Amino acid sequence: MLAAGCVAVPQAHASPYGAEYVRSIRCDSANPWPGARLRIVVDVYTGGPFPTDGLPGPAITLSSNNPGGVGPVLELTMLTTVTWRNLSTGRTGTVRVPTRAHTADWDVVLHPGRGAVRFTVHQKIGAMAFNPMVNPQYSSCTGTAVA
Repeated sequence: MLAAGCVAVPQAHASPYGAEYVRSIRCDSANPWPGARLRIVVDVYTGGPFPTDGLPGPAITLSSNNPGGVGPVLELTMLTTVTWRNLSTGRTGTVRVPTRAHTADWDVVLHPGRGAVRFTVHQKIGAMAFNPMVNPQYSSCTGTAVA
């Protein structure tokens, strides 16, 4: 039922590849170009039958988005490193993803096995100005999910 004003309707979040949305975490970074900080939201998904890397699950997918980015002319180069630890089994791992784009967007798939997983995202974001990674900026954030 709609009344005057806005009504918030809870919706199930699902990724394009059928995984379940868990939560979003903020992983903002200083901008390597002169300008405002980069507002980076990392969405966490689990349970997808077909992770984007093509390997079988269980998997945890981290997908960042940076609305607006640095505009249509300027570019960013990024090296995203995610370290993880399965708290149930003790298993650990690291995934590195290099990216080049107009926005600080990247996707990382973790294969930690079943159980609770703590992960840390380390971002190195630089300006693409005739050379990659000019004026690199560093940021990190942490989260948890159950695979």
